Amino acid sequence: MGPILAIEAVTSDDAGTYKCIASNSGGEASTELKLIVTTSIQVEISPNVHTVNMGQPTEFTCIVTGNGIAIQPHQISWFKDGRQLTTLGRNENILRISSVGREDKGMYQCIVRRKEGDTFQASAELLLGGKKSHFTNREFFIKKVV
Repeated sequence: MGPILAIEAVTSDDAGTYKCIASNSGGEASTELKLIVTTSIQVEISPNVHTVNMGQPTEFTCIVTGNGIAIQPHQISWFKDGRQLTTLGRNENILRISSVGREDKGMYQCIVRRKEGDTFQASAELLLGGKKSHFTNREFFIKKVV
């Protein structure tokens, strides 16, 4: 051993409590330290681009992983076009819209804030689809309306 403990290529397995003991002819002293290992996380929203007909339900899922493994983040916030959404229609990592309207079209963001204070984000887009018109013959429609 020696006076320095160096851990190269730290992994989550290295997390824990370490104790250092020093002794000489004058006595002995010790101290403990706790090593907490945090990993970078990846955030994505599924689906990334979603086209939905008006009146239909839809949902976005915020997927949070660390080293390829699903993890539970400290806090998830949802935004639409840069404005934070209320908790209504949100269940942690899932944002549900029960009936899509014109106002729902736009960019959505999932922002993950860990207890360590760092944040990560992903974005997705909701597009409006079109339902087929009941009027397939334009001339027929114009004549009946006029």
